[in-house]
Amino acid sequence: MEFRSPLSNLSEVLLQIQESANLYRETLRKNESATRAVLIDPILRALGWDTANTNMVEVEKTMDNVRADYALYDSNAIPQIIVEAKALGTNLQQKKLIMSLVTYAFSFGLSDVFLTDGMIWQHFDNFQPGNLSPARVLNLAEDDPVTCAAYFVQHLDAARYWPIEQGIDVLSQRVDELENAVANLQKKLASISFTTEKADEKGEAAQPVKDMIFIPLKELEDIAGKKPTLFRLPDGQVLEINTWKDLLRESCKFALEHNPSIPIPFPDRVGKKVSLFSYERPAKKVSFVTEQYNGKKIYIYLNYDSHNCVANALYVLEQVPKEFLSTVPAIVLRK
Repeated sequence: MEFRSPLSNLSEVLLQIQESANLYRETLRKNESATRAVLIDPILRALGWDTANTNMVEVEKTMDNVRADYALYDSNAIPQIIVEAKALGTNLQQKKLIMSLVTYAFSFGLSDVFLTDGMIWQHFDNFQPGNLSPARVLNLAEDDPVTCAAYFVQHLDAARYWPIEQGIDVLSQRVDELENAVANLQKKLASISFTTEKADEKGEAAQPVKDMIFIPLKELEDIAGKKPTLFRLPDGQVLEINTWKDLLRESCKFALEHNPSIPIPFPDRVGKKVSLFSYERPAKKVSFVTEQYNGKKIYIYLNYDSHNCVANALYVLEQVPKEFLSTVPAIVLRK
């Protein structure tokens, strides 16, 4: 078995960053957000920073009218590192950029500040009057990836500020994932065995499904405190569901199964902070399920109330090509 050290894994990530920078150079040079997503976030994640966990990483952190792109926190909720991001190819030598870093350092009360365009990483660790030069400059396109990885591990690794995750937290997360997997399996079995008639809880013949009153999702009103019992998908398939999160989960699965081109991460209908689909696991205590999409594991965010579950279900079903739409998605409410 080949031995893979953490340093070699990070070195490999840095090589992938080089490739991404070359492939998407024109787009990244015009777009800071794209630079962050494609070049910077993968490095932070490889160093143990969960960019979806606001307890670890706060994006667009504001303090005293000063806003930093990334504030990296320790386990005591104290910011320790600031990362300022610019679009690929930005001239990082601009005096106004350096002065903004000085402002960050004093506003946040810390010494470790990084300025990067995704490929050039400048590390400032001790601003002094008359000396505003970086302590180290890494060029991921030219410098040895192992040397760069070693410097990142020494100065930017999350393990410096976060203790090793306790076993109980790992077990708790695994239990959540298992429960979600079981729920998915139950839904698949239910869809296979479902007939045109549904038996009631006593085993007696109940009202035929075709005669039940299906309410289109777009017409649902005042659903607080109410529960769904049946969900009709856009292709006419009817599933038994128990919660509004089941509704959203099945809608997401249907969209993923019928559209192989949904961009990941895929923002929710609000489109500001939350990704409905993501390659990154949501923060702890956040409801989610996992699915395989185009050969990769993705996370489906489900941490919504009933109203937003319905709204996001409608939103994600808009991603389904028209040829797979034969009826209006609708539900039957539990009596």
